[in-house]
Amino acid sequence: MLAIKDLKVSFHTYSGEVQAVRGVNLSLEEGGTLAIVGESGSGKSVTAQSILKLHDPDITEYKGGHIELDGQDILEFDEKRMQEIRGKEISMIFQDPMTSLNPTMTVGNQIIEILKRHEKGKDNKKIGHKEARERAIELLKMVRIPNADQRVDQYPHELSGGQRQRVMIAMAMACAPRILIADEPTTALDVTVQLQILELMKEMQKEKGTSIIVITHDMGVVANLAKTVVVMYGGVIVEAGTAADIFYRREHPYTQGLLDSVPNEKQRKDKKLESIEGTPPDLVNPPVGCPFADRCKYAMKICHQQMPEETKLSETHLCRCHLLDPECPYPRISLAFKGAKKREETYVR
Repeated sequence: MLAIKDLKVSFHTYSGEVQAVRGVNLSLEEGGTLAIVGESGSGKSVTAQSILKLHDPDITEYKGGHIELDGQDILEFDEKRMQEIRGKEISMIFQDPMTSLNPTMTVGNQIIEILKRHEKGKDNKKIGHKEARERAIELLKMVRIPNADQRVDQYPHELSGGQRQRVMIAMAMACAPRILIADEPTTALDVTVQLQILELMKEMQKEKGTSIIVITHDMGVVANLAKTVVVMYGGVIVEAGTAADIFYRREHPYTQGLLDSVPNEKQRKDKKLESIEGTPPDLVNPPVGCPFADRCKYAMKICHQQMPEETKLSETHLCRCHLLDPECPYPRISLAFKGAKKREETYVR
């Protein structure tokens, strides 16, 4: 139902052109769940927000590619058509509900505003305020906010962080969209509330058949929610596959680093968690080779000189890494790298 093909997005700033997304390809199936994983600055949020064309048009340039919804290119839609899509066909839960919700409006009125814009009443005419308010209360009950008939008249600052996130979900689901984009939906929430939010999203997906794109750096969220996973770094997809591919058959060193940094039940108490040294690349001057090369402990000469080709490991699993090149003398990540001898000049570390 949704396909992103060779998407390139740049922002024109005082520092120069920031090449935030550099040729992304991904797709979302009807009723599916796709996770886009990566640290801050990897391009995952820019990719997701491009689906709704939420970026400032004065500084944003879509330099190439297509975003197709049912075969139609969203990038060719005008603002009027996009306003029809936002909230009705595609909705988004933003990362920080406190800054995303309007502090001067009650949470009920914010839901009512969406309903009045997109929905019709029982008589198939424009929905009235009374009916919209009743639906807003039903939505708050659906996301399990206690005393919904009272909470509907409260302002965002009167609710807890978890309740505000639930309001965001209620707003996003108000018009039963086909696609729900959740940008870091559990950030800054305690572990118990995180689990409740994830379970709520799964239940609503099951009931409504909604397709979900979840953007996160938390691999625990991915394990709980996603069927398909895309790993981004430096504006590029470095690995993609099913959740099983990424967790049990990962091939890219960056994916390995992300998973090594997650605590698990087998972790020894006296052993420190792994970390990925260094910082993401400067996308004003992106590297010509692999974007992860400067931080990769397996990096070779060629990694700094040439972007690796995409390797198809199975029908579901893709990876972009020089270690997968048939001519590479070093073992793959999955074969437990131990440090092979240097054989070819282009591959010397």
